[in-house]
Amino acid sequence: MPVLMTSLLNDAKLELDFKMENADMPNVSGDKGITVKVKGLGEQRISMKTEALVKKTGAFGFME
Repeated sequence: MPVLMTSLLNDAKLELDFKMENADMPNVSGDKGITVKVKGLGEQRISMKTEALVKKTGAFGFME
């Protein structure tokens, strides 16, 4: 059981790496994202590590 809890806690601590950057600039990170229009900022690209999000929500769901 301690090995499982260690793994769950590590997954719960994962960073989602949420980013919002100008959509006109080249995408240097390689992350896929969506483009949205933001008032006053123009078109912005929003991305995050979806794999980390899935692991994080799974860990919290299991600990619940």
